[in-house]
Amino acid sequence: MAKVLKASFEKNCIGCELCVSEVQKQLGKVGLDGSPIRIFRDRDAKKTSYTVHIDPSVNELALEKVEKICPALVFTLESEEEEKHELAE
Repeated sequence: MAKVLKASFEKNCIGCELCVSEVQKQLGKVGLDGSPIRIFRDRDAKKTSYTVHIDPSVNELALEKVEKICPALVFTLESEEEEKHELAE
C-alpha cells in the first residue's frame, strides 16, 4: 500500500527547511526553487510560526528519509486509505 507524507504536527515546525533540502537532494536539484515541500513563515502571529505546503508529487520520493530528517517531528507517513478517510470527514 502506498504511503503519503503528511504534516501532522505543523505547529512544531521550526522553519529549518531540512525537509526541503532532503527532497531537493533526492530530485538532484540545487536551491529551494521548485521544491515539492515549501515552508512559509506566518507573519501575523506574535510568536513565529510556520506553514508547511506539500505537493502531491513528493509522494513518489523516499518519504522515510524526509520524515526522519525533521528535527521537530512534523511529518508522519500514512496510508492512502487513511488520507481519503480524513478528507471524507
